[in-house]
Parts: sequence; C-alpha cells; structure tokens
Amino acid sequence: MENTVKQTGLLEKTGVFDEELENRYELHLTYNGVKGKRVLVICMNPASDNIQVFDSTTNYLLNNFGMMGYSDITVWNLFSRICTKLKPSEIADNDRNMEYLKELLQSSYDAIVISWGCTFIGNKKAETAKKEVLELLQPFEKQVYEIVDKEGKYSKLSYIHVLFAGQRFSGAWDLRRVKFPKQGKGKREKK
Repeated sequence: MENTVKQTGLLEKTGVFDEELENRYELHLTYNGVKGKRVLVICMNPASDNIQVFDSTTNYLLNNFGMMGYSDITVWNLFSRICTKLKPSEIADNDRNMEYLKELLQSSYDAIVISWGCTFIGNKKAETAKKEVLELLQPFEKQVYEIVDKEGKYSKLSYIHVLFAGQRFSGAWDLRRVKFPKQGKGKREKK
C-alpha cells in the first residue's frame, strides 16, 4: 500500500523480586530502539508478581511518560510487599527494599518522580518510610518531581499517585519540582 508508514515498538518489561515472589523491588519498562529520557517513579506498593499483567498503573505510566519523552521507566515502591490492599503494620522489615532504592539511585535518571499518593497519612510506618526516602533523595533534589496537571486544577495536592493522575488528567501531565527544605519535608515548586 502506498503512502503508509509502519511503526513498531518493542516494550521490554522486567521485574526484580525476592525468591518467594512476595516482594518486588523494581519494575523496569523500556521501549527498545527508542531514544528518550529515563525516569524513576516512586509509588506505594506493587500489586502483582506477574510481569505479563498490564494494569492501569502500568498503562498510565507508559502512555503519559511516553508522551513526555520518556522511553525508560523504572518503578520502585515505598513498600516492596506485593498485595492488593497494603497494611503497613504487617510489613515486618523494609530494609532490603530501601537498600535496593540506594542501588537504583546509583544510576542516572533525567527525573525522579514521587508518586506515592496521599494514603497512609499519619501512619507511623508509612511516614517513617517516606521520610527516609526524602532524605535519600535530597542529594538529587534538582531531579526530584511530582506529577501535576497542566491546568493546575489539582495544584494543591502533593505526590499525586499515577492512578489518580491517569484517571483525572491523563494526557495532561506535567512535572513540578519538589523543593527540599533543611528539615527534609518536601515542598513543591512548578517546573
């Protein structure tokens, strides 16, 4: 057929798990053969040990970050326990997960996006984990962002989760720099 263009994209999806498949430390999505930027996205917890599953979170990540020029997406979660309903009180040890984040931060990213949402505010275990992550990210502060909508309708929200952003303003994502005061509690600054 004349006057046609064929586009082919090969998506590589890799998961890093413990041997029991109870914890996922990394989900890596790469469009092979596509030159683009690299992003590390920090969410709350993984919901599946099956890398063949494309859930809503994965689809929103691929579609929206892809439109923003990212072809290499790494997902790390605040808690590595695989579950559909997270209960931080049941997480006995999160040290291995935090050590894995330190390893990931040795790589070079164009952006690090905090997207753990507003769940578990006030939960001691979750707040402690968030504080630890913010401290680890402080040396990278010029690269740390959060998802916001281009219209500013949700500008007062912090660390918007990928699902919330995908359901409410998919296709209209922007990144806002997270500002790190000396106390370690992140504030926002528009990109």
